[in-house]
Amino acid sequence: MRILFFDSIDRDIFGGLENWIGIVASNFVQRGHDVTVAGRPDSEFLRRIATLDDRINILDVKISGDFNPFTIKTIKDYLQQNDIEIAFVNFNKDIRLAGLASGWHGRTRVIWRVGLDITKDNFVHKQLTPRLIDGVITPSHDLKKQITRFGYITDEMVTVIHNGTTIKDFPRPNPQAKQALLDKYNLSPDSLIAVTVGRFVNHKGHVHLIDAAREIVPKHPDVVFMFLGDGPLEAEHKRRIEQYGLTKHFVFAGMLDDLDLELGGSDMAIHPSIIEPFSNALLECMRAGLPIVATRVGGTAEALTHECEALLVEPSRPDQLAAAIMRYLDAPDLREKLGNAAQKRWREEFTIDTMLDKVERYLAGFLEAEPRK
Repeated sequence: MRILFFDSIDRDIFGGLENWIGIVASNFVQRGHDVTVAGRPDSEFLRRIATLDDRINILDVKISGDFNPFTIKTIKDYLQQNDIEIAFVNFNKDIRLAGLASGWHGRTRVIWRVGLDITKDNFVHKQLTPRLIDGVITPSHDLKKQITRFGYITDEMVTVIHNGTTIKDFPRPNPQAKQALLDKYNLSPDSLIAVTVGRFVNHKGHVHLIDAAREIVPKHPDVVFMFLGDGPLEAEHKRRIEQYGLTKHFVFAGMLDDLDLELGGSDMAIHPSIIEPFSNALLECMRAGLPIVATRVGGTAEALTHECEALLVEPSRPDQLAAAIMRYLDAPDLREKLGNAAQKRWREEFTIDTMLDKVERYLAGFLEAEPRK
């Protein structure tokens, strides 16, 4: 298949959907598909995609308004010249630009891969969105329910395909990785590391974990909270931590290209999101065999069962986060049991091949059908 991924994410941002595109694009070229990834020139998104596999075609697109005729023509010309069969889109802007371009071209099917609920109950969304897309993929049943609530996206339009991650070997325990992580960040040999992966934005819930740390640290002075990511709330979080006198208990590692050491050497993972359709970062923690504390939101409960593969708590509840984290800190056997169970469930349900097989079958069905009118 000849496939285009089009994502107008801002130049300095690389989020979960962009990570999903990278995973799918790099594996699709290995399966023999012709893949192009399009985005803003000089963006962090395209920089990262370009490092994955030199067989991925990179297309710089100057993007401004949602209906810019020059942008639409650029996309339309690329679709036509390269006989693109499938175009994946992300934001509403992408739906309009690529949807109009594909309608002009007349052959490309447009698939909206939804990362967050961006539907709105207004005239433009109701009239345009269902006319510009051929189908919708969501990573969770919870997100499907959200985007169909206004009625213009119907249940029949939406297919749920859970995320998957590449297969890697993460032995547990891994004292070599733990020591390397302690050395890298100059941490005490007795440190117990709780890692959190995600951008510093409101819906990721870091503030509630910081508040929970006020209760945890006096009882467990060896705990260290490691944040992997960046974002607009980073300085605000650092100020809050400093006000609480907890600076030495937090590590801000930044946005890393490779998380293997940080996940392999950590003792547990904390996922305090307020909104979470279905997290790639959560799957990476499951793959690493980490015992997980996560909030019971969105697609998280579709990946993890409370007391079976993780400890699940209600969102925006620092008290519940603190209690669950301290259960792990007090019980190494529980950490090992639930970490192993999470890794087992990832291996059975959420590998990259499982996801790719489902996406390929889904796309093949569109190529056999008539294009939308």
